[in-house]
Amino acid sequence: MSSDQRRRNERRVLAATCFAHCMTHLYMLVFPALVTPLRAEFGLSLGEALELSFAGYLLYGLGSLPAGIIADRWRARWMLALGLGLSGTGAVLAGLSQSPLMLVVALGVLGIGASIYHPTGMALISRAFHDRRGRALGLNGVFGNIGLASAPFVTGLLTSMFGWRWAYLVLGVPGLVGGLWVAMTRIDESVVEPASAGSDHPGPAESKHLKRYFMVLCVAMMLAGLAYRSGSLVMPSYFELKASFLVPTASALVDALGGTGAKTAAATALTSLVYATGIVGQIIGGRVADSRELRLSYLFFHLAAIPPVVAMMWLAEVPLLMAAMLYILFGLGMQPIENSLIAKLTPPAWRSTAYGLKFVLAFGVGALAVGLVGQIEQRAGLSAVFGSIGALELGLVLVATLLWLLSRRRFPRISNA
Repeated sequence: MSSDQRRRNERRVLAATCFAHCMTHLYMLVFPALVTPLRAEFGLSLGEALELSFAGYLLYGLGSLPAGIIADRWRARWMLALGLGLSGTGAVLAGLSQSPLMLVVALGVLGIGASIYHPTGMALISRAFHDRRGRALGLNGVFGNIGLASAPFVTGLLTSMFGWRWAYLVLGVPGLVGGLWVAMTRIDESVVEPASAGSDHPGPAESKHLKRYFMVLCVAMMLAGLAYRSGSLVMPSYFELKASFLVPTASALVDALGGTGAKTAAATALTSLVYATGIVGQIIGGRVADSRELRLSYLFFHLAAIPPVVAMMWLAEVPLLMAAMLYILFGLGMQPIENSLIAKLTPPAWRSTAYGLKFVLAFGVGALAVGLVGQIEQRAGLSAVFGSIGALELGLVLVATLLWLLSRRRFPRISNA
């Protein structure tokens, strides 16, 4: 493949994966923005409402490993298209749901579809980009954060105007149409990654050690998934409880549009603003991944996330918003670094499987946050959830430190540079 052909192929890969990444995260953050109207419609407690999402989030995680295994043996493009199509179908079914059970089934279909993206998309990028990998992963992460940031706001707006069912119905359309577009996009998947990416890249003879280090990284990714899901589940509800400064503005806008639910609209808008900060984090993380030692960078980002998330326990109004934005900056900004580490610690032949394992741990175990958050809220209140996230981040720092200590002698430097 010539240099020009390779660059064109890289652009196609980024276009398909960035769109799919955006839609995947958008779909998975629609539900938290609907917790309040769902509680009102079905007469549920917070814990009972959150439980409606458990199957969907569990399948979102568990589906990643078989999706990764299949993607290592089948065309990734078709897998991306299938994932988008299933996600869009699940969203439409959720919008048509007339009972909690129907909603659980629909969210399960959505979760299976969404589970396909990460092992497929991450591996496709890591194979297609031999240089500038960190920036490519960072740009892809930016689009994931666009999905994260837009989901609460768009969902809140559609819900205030037309009701929660229309939020799912409208958002299901881009997934269905996008699936067809990705299926028709020409992507050369025959690109073979070089056996060595530089002197800092662990070679085949070190496979035994690679497996050990990758397993340590898996523990970190499991904790990160639990922390991420815990925060995403309660963020809109927490802003609705403790940040009312945007309600007058939201009330004027909602009244002008003839809708209702200004408090929910304000909370979801603040949540969107918080996740928009993750876009900056992804850009910074991508650049760091291409220029710095990956293990130490990973450690630093998790260490920096602890103070703001713990502070969220006591803050309210604008200071709460600032702390949440700072936490997300580091909590999501570490992802290009983490995904680069996976690429460095695994051989290309089973890269999709490795990413699939990551997301089983991150999102499958993360689904346990549904029950965990409900228990914590019931016993100690919503504020305590952020204390538990701080404890998880501290555990991440310890595991990241262990990874550095175990591997630094054999691999003094691991980086994309």
